Amino acid sequence: MIDFPANPTVGQQFTAAGVTWVWDGVKWSASGLSIAYVPLAGFVPAMNDNRLINGDMRVDQRGVASGGGGTATGYTVDRWTFTGTQANKGQWQRTSAGPQTIGFPYGLIFSSSSAYVSLATDAFQFAQPIEADMISDFQWGTAQAQPVTLSFWAYSSLTGTFSGAIGNYAGTRAYPFTFSIPIANVWTKVTITIPGDTVGTWAMSGNAGALIVRFDLGSGANYRGPAGAWGSINASGANGAVSVVATNGAQFMVTGVKLEIGNVATPYNRQSLAKSLADCQRYYYQGVPPLRGSVSAGNASTAIGRLGARHPVQMRASPTITMLAAIPIYDGITAATLTSITTAYPTIDVVELDGTATVAMGGTNGARPVAVYQGAGGNLTVSAEL
Repeated sequence: MIDFPANPTVGQQFTAAGVTWVWDGVKWSASGLSIAYVPLAGFVPAMNDNRLINGDMRVDQRGVASGGGGTATGYTVDRWTFTGTQANKGQWQRTSAGPQTIGFPYGLIFSSSSAYVSLATDAFQFAQPIEADMISDFQWGTAQAQPVTLSFWAYSSLTGTFSGAIGNYAGTRAYPFTFSIPIANVWTKVTITIPGDTVGTWAMSGNAGALIVRFDLGSGANYRGPAGAWGSINASGANGAVSVVATNGAQFMVTGVKLEIGNVATPYNRQSLAKSLADCQRYYYQGVPPLRGSVSAGNASTAIGRLGARHPVQMRASPTITMLAAIPIYDGITAATLTSITTAYPTIDVVELDGTATVAMGGTNGARPVAVYQGAGGNLTVSAEL
């Protein structure tokens, strides 16, 4: 028997045994069971078809989350971002302390470092943006809009009603949701079914951003709204939900996050590490790909190099190239170092770099073929993130 909360309010949600229930003012109904899912004509939903990438937090190319964590706004583990409009209110990082007990190797954790009362304009959240081609079959913004199911594991040192939201990339439409963590420091499985949005404006094709999944860590009033309903708002979470940043030393952790079409939560995808990494590298990778090219060298102490390479996978869009450290190069006779990039010519498939190299290559005029030393580390970042 399920021990439902006494004196519930309309729209209140309660999770038990992996099922989320909603109080409609008269009775508790299992979320999703009352929403009819009508597949598109000729369309059969694929099992384990997760529209989120790296929901189990395994891929961490930047390494910040594994090396002590960070506080800055931006990407954390691959595809997941942190937003904090106020500095020094907490720290995020990837952790393996805890998720292994529920069958996941890692989780993304936020730890509050102050007791901060959020201003109306504050936003604190974990989020993942999704490009339009990944969700075309949702048909949101039309009369045929399909429901989706979001499932995940959550953990906190606090108890109560927590929140998040699904919204469009433009920030003009959102569906705040709530979920309960009834016992502190115990993992809770959450399943939430969200009706398709029939009236909002949504990008449903192309490589631009279309949808964002958010977990609220204590956003202000301007970024919260009524739970359980679509609204013309830019929301991170729901009114009245727990604020993690409001309690010094509080923690919130999430893993096993999955978003799929329909009103049934299927088991989490178990992809190979190679597949997960390739999915992430569509948006970002770092290091030095197998660059090849030539250097126009003379007897001076510098030379001009032109190097090119193919990306590990086709990227979402033409990326931005950033040099973090000098790149060793070699012409078969003399070593040199590419110390700066003057111009980059990236496409979704390849990248060509013009740059300056120190030490004349071979001591003679003319172009000489060169290659990057094997094993060069995180010298470049290549980003096509949303």
